[in-house]
Amino acid sequence: MKNIYSLLLCVLITTHAIGQEKLSLKESRNLALEYNQKIKIADEMIGESNANVKFAYTHFLPNFSASASYNFYHDIDDLKMPGSFLPTANSLTEARQGIYSGTSNVYFPGLDIKMGNIDYYSANLNVSQPIYFGGKIRSSYHMSQMGAQISSYNKDLQSWDVLLETDQAYWNLVSVKEKVVLADKYTKMLSALVRDLQNAFELEITTKNELLKAQVQLNQAKLDLFRAQNALVLSKMALCQVIGKEIMTNVVAIDTTISIDQNNVDADYMQKALVQRPELLMLDNQVKISKEQIKSTRADYLPQLGVGASYGYTSKIENLIGSSKMFAVKASLSVPIFHWQERKHKVAADKFRSKQTELELDRTKDLIKLEVQQSYFNLQEALQQIELAKVSMNQANENVELTQNSFYEGLANTTELLDAQAFWQNAHSELIDSKINYKLKEVSFQKSIGELAK
Repeated sequence: MKNIYSLLLCVLITTHAIGQEKLSLKESRNLALEYNQKIKIADEMIGESNANVKFAYTHFLPNFSASASYNFYHDIDDLKMPGSFLPTANSLTEARQGIYSGTSNVYFPGLDIKMGNIDYYSANLNVSQPIYFGGKIRSSYHMSQMGAQISSYNKDLQSWDVLLETDQAYWNLVSVKEKVVLADKYTKMLSALVRDLQNAFELEITTKNELLKAQVQLNQAKLDLFRAQNALVLSKMALCQVIGKEIMTNVVAIDTTISIDQNNVDADYMQKALVQRPELLMLDNQVKISKEQIKSTRADYLPQLGVGASYGYTSKIENLIGSSKMFAVKASLSVPIFHWQERKHKVAADKFRSKQTELELDRTKDLIKLEVQQSYFNLQEALQQIELAKVSMNQANENVELTQNSFYEGLANTTELLDAQAFWQNAHSELIDSKINYKLKEVSFQKSIGELAK
């Protein structure tokens, strides 16, 4: 029977190992960027902006157009006009007024044109070229280029949000995994103490009360271990959701070593933030677009000149007219004269909007400075927290060792040993939290200065 249980245990362990999917932080980031819908939307926006740039450029080029038509008229009535002698008038003026004095001896034989079915076709080719439109075409082109840059910065902004979310989920998984290991060690430590107290109680060396204290602490430790194991499953699911994996995939974080570099912040970190943050780059381009909009509005009230040419051909119409060709060259000039100061008011409105954008840029700079400084302080506090946690852990290790020795020598009671072990467990947990907190604060700081690496 033992052999069967051993075989089943081996099969379960092997299956569990095969089902695992090991992921580094870099792999998790790449998966998140590939999966996230915001990134896909940002890519589509870049494609749209680039298409708008190409569209705006076409307005510099000649515009060609062609048209053609075919007409068919079925069974048109014949044209008939009876013959008659033409009327006469005393003068041209009276003739134009319809005043006739009589009938001449000139006979009009009349008309009798057979119509039947009539069909004909025509074709036209046109070309036009803008010469001067007050700079409106150039302004539109520049605005489309800056719009494309904004869409690119927007993708960076969305990507950094995704990377920050991914790092948080990844390091949370690492943290919970370490907490499970720690909870297991603490449970084993208490189990060993309970066994020793049970033996001592059976030998009537200690009291039932001392044993019960340890058993209560052990039960709580087992519950904490169970909760930590559940938290581990949830943290895996959370990471899977971020990176686009099937929610129940058994992912394993392999980047568990947390390196601490106290000198990883350059002195010019604030200047870097003001130069590299996508929000500022986007607003800066919006300010430039607003200034180009002023130029575009002014262009609406400047002279506009364009030239063009056209060629047309119409086939002959049977029994009526022959075919015809026509070639024409044309130029058009439009000069605004008076619009009740419409230009002045529209330009003024654009200037006010441009000033609003500039003020928003200044406001955002101030907010980003505050965010960067706060992120810097948070990072320094995280470093200090690690140093203090290391000191506490060393003290806890020494304290639990001394208390254990004293306990087995009869110089310390069960409560003192349980307190020492609890302090040991709490100190190790604090060190885990401080290291994870440092990584999260490091990522937040890198994002705040615009250097969140992919």
